[in-house]
Amino acid sequence: MPDSFTTTTTTGYGNRIVNSFGGVILGLILFVGSFAVLYFNEGRVDLSSIAKTAVEINSATVSNDPSLNGKLVSATGIVDSNEVIGDNLFLNPGKFIAVRRTVEMYAWKQTKNTTTHNNTGGSSTTSTTYSYSKDWEESPSDSNTFQYPDGHQNPQKSLDSYNSYATKASVGVYSFDPSSVTLPGYTKLQIDSQNTTLSKGAILANDSYLFISNNNGSNFVNPQVGDLRISYYILSPGFNGTIFGALNGKNIEAYINQNNISLYRLFAGTRAQGISTLHSEYELWLWILRGVGFLMMWIGLLLLFGPIITILDILPILGGIAGALIGLATFPVALVLTIVTILVSMIAHSIIALIVA
Repeated sequence: MPDSFTTTTTTGYGNRIVNSFGGVILGLILFVGSFAVLYFNEGRVDLSSIAKTAVEINSATVSNDPSLNGKLVSATGIVDSNEVIGDNLFLNPGKFIAVRRTVEMYAWKQTKNTTTHNNTGGSSTTSTTYSYSKDWEESPSDSNTFQYPDGHQNPQKSLDSYNSYATKASVGVYSFDPSSVTLPGYTKLQIDSQNTTLSKGAILANDSYLFISNNNGSNFVNPQVGDLRISYYILSPGFNGTIFGALNGKNIEAYINQNNISLYRLFAGTRAQGISTLHSEYELWLWILRGVGFLMMWIGLLLLFGPIITILDILPILGGIAGALIGLATFPVALVLTIVTILVSMIAHSIIALIVA
């Protein structure tokens, strides 16, 4: 059976005009929604500004200041844990703070590619190509949702990914809960016959993966659909880190302020590096959401003019020119409206903050 299928449909001129008015409704939703997205985005809290207010405590000795209990603190020191954990399956217990077992299945995946051609007279022809290929997928698709499931069936994944955490770890003398705190990045574990115990048909494929064949004759180099590969990612103790959270005696727990904003985070490195990371994450999402708001506004405006473009599509060249001109005209409008909305939102949030304070 071929792994690529193409379907072609033609939509009449009248139906296209009717559909374009449906696009106007979607355009209005996107246009109005863009203001909400931009306003919300400018009001997001930069967690680095909260982290800067944390009282820096010495991780070598337990604080004897009762006034700090419940307050946001930061402690920098060696991150450690005396526990040994594995994944309760293949990975032998070791001195880890956290372990992630990643299980991928060799599976079919569907790729959809659609092109539309406008015809003289106002109709349009849409060609949709569904392509099927095999790859390693941690969350394989349900083949029942494929356009052409015959010959592209994915079996049920026979083993799931898994996270394991030490029940307790520490920064200096202060304990924290690894399963609740946001941890720094994991590193991939090199696996071998010493740190794994093989069962359930698993074999050591290389220093990165275990392999489980669920098909006769398959192997890691030539897998078949349903086969599994397993890798491990770990956070090991012994690094210098900084934790932000609420002090509770000898423990550092999740901190929640009066505005219900939570901060409970472990960073590799110094307090300053942790604060810098928080600010960089805030800036990244600030600009991503600004871009999303602008695109929502611009696409919304384009859809509002959809009926005009569709009517002129009785001659495709006229519709193409109209679409290009409307796109060029609405781009600066959307850009200016986005900038104005951002500025007004910043002012509004500042005023609200002053009133609340």
